[in-house]
Amino acid sequence: MQKRMILWLALLLMGMMSANAQQQDLKGKVTDSRGEPLIGVSVVEKGSTNGCITDFDGNFAFKVAKGKTVVFSYIGYESQELKVANQTNVTITLKEDAAALEEVVVVGYGSMRKKDLTGSVVQINPDKMADANPSNVQDLLRGTAGLQIGYDASAKGGGSIQLRGRNSVYDEGGHNNPLIVLDGMVFYGELSEINPDDIGQIDVLKDASSAAIYGAKAANGVIIVTTKKGKQGKPVINLSANFGLDTKATFREVYDPQAYLKYREDYYKTGTLGFDSSGNFGYYNKGDFGKGYYDNPSNLDQYGVTADQWRKYSTNIDGESLESIYAKRLNMYTYSKDAYQNFLDGKTTDWADMVFRTGLRQDYNASVSGASERINYYMSFGFMKNKGVVAGDEYKTFRSNLKVNGKITDWLEMGANVNFQDRSDGSVSINLATEQDPYSYTTMLRLSPYATAYNADGSYKQYPMDSDLHYGYNFFFDRDYYDLDKGYTVLNTIFNAKVKLPFNITYEFNIAPRYQWFHDRYFMSAELPNCDPKTKGVNRETAKRFDYSLNNTINWDYTFKDVHHVILTLAQEAARPH
Repeated sequence: MQKRMILWLALLLMGMMSANAQQQDLKGKVTDSRGEPLIGVSVVEKGSTNGCITDFDGNFAFKVAKGKTVVFSYIGYESQELKVANQTNVTITLKEDAAALEEVVVVGYGSMRKKDLTGSVVQINPDKMADANPSNVQDLLRGTAGLQIGYDASAKGGGSIQLRGRNSVYDEGGHNNPLIVLDGMVFYGELSEINPDDIGQIDVLKDASSAAIYGAKAANGVIIVTTKKGKQGKPVINLSANFGLDTKATFREVYDPQAYLKYREDYYKTGTLGFDSSGNFGYYNKGDFGKGYYDNPSNLDQYGVTADQWRKYSTNIDGESLESIYAKRLNMYTYSKDAYQNFLDGKTTDWADMVFRTGLRQDYNASVSGASERINYYMSFGFMKNKGVVAGDEYKTFRSNLKVNGKITDWLEMGANVNFQDRSDGSVSINLATEQDPYSYTTMLRLSPYATAYNADGSYKQYPMDSDLHYGYNFFFDRDYYDLDKGYTVLNTIFNAKVKLPFNITYEFNIAPRYQWFHDRYFMSAELPNCDPKTKGVNRETAKRFDYSLNNTINWDYTFKDVHHVILTLAQEAARPH
């Protein structure tokens, strides 16, 4: 039997060595047909999850077995396969997808076919992502090659956007944010004002040649959002309702009651560490503490100590229970008498369960659209109400859009695009920053699991640890003495006119006035027990902001002898950003 086991292990080791020997390093670079490096290309061993993506210079490196097939794939390009032989360094050139080249993309002050462009442009069709139920524009953009989309875990959601990394060391004021263009006009609002259900197409201009017409403000790239419009035929009515549940993913775990007691034991026992007379290092070798002084009386056998011997280590009240002595030695009585009593009574509180909850996301949308030979219209309304995973974190918004374009004559077209939003922008919620601050006094996750959130009558307890010493923090008690109503009402409009002139020349005028109203009404009651009234009060703030931008463009689009296609665009723009 022993010989069989040795033989089996030898064969296993040989198999492992053989498998490792077949693995080899494969590295290289992926470029397009012009020799430009491609960022974010998927490089995967066919039929497995072994692989990587290319970096900013188009380089990749990973281990792959000889004889396997590696697949190179990228949005807008034809996939390519490579059979691994003895190569160690390869250069892969991906060809643009012919079908994708015929797609019409929106660029500065116009649109073109992909195959007519020399710059780097990525197009996103939200209809292809409808099953993902995106709740904001960032969700639509997440996963796009070259874009780094941050994540906001709050009820509002969203996140930061960077195109090909940071271009400035100064990040305040959106210095690294790409320029947002909505229906041909520079957009000065925030992306939450745009309902993903209203978006028909997103084009990302990633390099200098694509974004050049926008000037210096396009240094971080350009994201062009085009909203939906009606299609000829019968009116189309769309109704949708999306629901989602959010749960806490990863956060610092808190001690359960048993682990909390062990933590306090270890903390105090650390002071007893030392060497005994035989030179052995261990607990209770330093100081005037008997063996097992800080240990739970149910674990004294390891020291050969009886409960009566253990009790005599300290001066106690007549008839005092072993549990009470144990709690006092762990300093659970001096500053937390309420928690001490709950320990004796066996009452515990899961503070993580009170701080975090299962969040609920609700998103309702309705739209009506249609078109005839003379008019095109699209109307929508959306309501979103979210509850975050942190207690008190809530967000709601109303969004509506009206888009009308009419052909007045054969040479004149006029249109209007009105976007309205009313949203909350703040709530009285638990602050996770202070919850993670080891020096904060307004934290619940660091409370003893033997502290309690409720009084005997079921009302919230102000000081969970010790009512007499005012020790401990309970957000839910304080919340009854605070109130916040904060938010924005936004009216974003675009009016345009287009005139057709002789020789296939068109003149277009666009103006986009934007109004924003802000209100902040915060109330802090001076009736909060044991507070300093001078630190309480109210905050009342209202503000109105007005921005506008306008542009005049002349466009000449002409084809010579059915071969030479020329597009000439002259643009003038004026803006008054806040």
